[in-house]
Amino acid sequence: MKLIRFTITDSSTPHFGVVVQDQAVPFFALQRKAAESYPHLDDSRSYLTNLPESERAARKLSDWCERNLGELVVGERFTLNKVRLLEPVEVTALFDFGLTPRHLKNSAETLMKYEKDNPQTAPLLQAFAKAILTPKAKLAGGQPVPLSYYKCNMNSIVGDAETVPWPIYSSRLDIEPELAVVYGNKKQQVAGFCIFNDISARDVQATEFVGGFCLTKDMAKGNQLGPYLVTPDEVVDPYNLKVTVVVNGQVKYQGSTSEISHRAEDMFAWLEFIAPLTPGSVMGFGTIPDCTGCDHDDFIDPGAEIQITIERLGILHCRFAEPNGKLLPSRWPLRGSLEKYATKK
Repeated sequence: MKLIRFTITDSSTPHFGVVVQDQAVPFFALQRKAAESYPHLDDSRSYLTNLPESERAARKLSDWCERNLGELVVGERFTLNKVRLLEPVEVTALFDFGLTPRHLKNSAETLMKYEKDNPQTAPLLQAFAKAILTPKAKLAGGQPVPLSYYKCNMNSIVGDAETVPWPIYSSRLDIEPELAVVYGNKKQQVAGFCIFNDISARDVQATEFVGGFCLTKDMAKGNQLGPYLVTPDEVVDPYNLKVTVVVNGQVKYQGSTSEISHRAEDMFAWLEFIAPLTPGSVMGFGTIPDCTGCDHDDFIDPGAEIQITIERLGILHCRFAEPNGKLLPSRWPLRGSLEKYATKK
């Protein structure tokens, strides 16, 4: 199943529902039409809290809808391209892990290209690169594998087809396509998977390795999730999915989730070693290698239309807005395509 949260207009109340063919169908309409009542499907939090019973109920209604879609009238179903897809669950916590070592290595090399002569940042990047390549120490008995992560800005979570404001403090705005897992509960930990686009400002990142990725990661609409929550049975093998990034209609980056080093259960174990997880906690595994500007030192320009496709998970759309005002001077050389937005020295 593909589960969604959506609105009909920007100001309307969000609906929790399911995708059937090319239609967004809210569960409230399905229950009324099928003469069934499932309180667990009132919203995504209730759904996640009550897994696996809620998934069985959702599947029963989804199967009924497949057989009887024609019985639903206007107001009971909506063409997908006519609705606004929100983040597919109400997120209670958002963590981003770094479980794709080759992307980390590629990014460190690009950052070092521009930071090698900076006495403040170059040593930090050298230490980071060394840490990535050094074999991990043996663990004490009974301890889960420690996995590095950072906590994301809960105020910047958005869904599909968003226009992302271009921060005036950056000249290297970047996408970061990731596989994300949604935590359900103790009975069913893996509720499903979605695409996570962890947008980053690369030319300020080296200055924030100590103190946290604030300017780098916390910009408006910088954490994009969607377009659907896809249940595990439909994903089949989340660690062997093709990833494609199309920019302005042309394929720009390609990769695979096969380079993810650890599984969802490893992230759950480490996080729960620290504190209990709540339904609606979302975890990104790490950026897919070769699928960012930082992997190639080949960045996306303002105004670009971007599509991130992960096999079986759908297509997540976004657009990089043009800067609203002049860009501040960058710590890195100004790209020619950004000269018209730059502050004159």
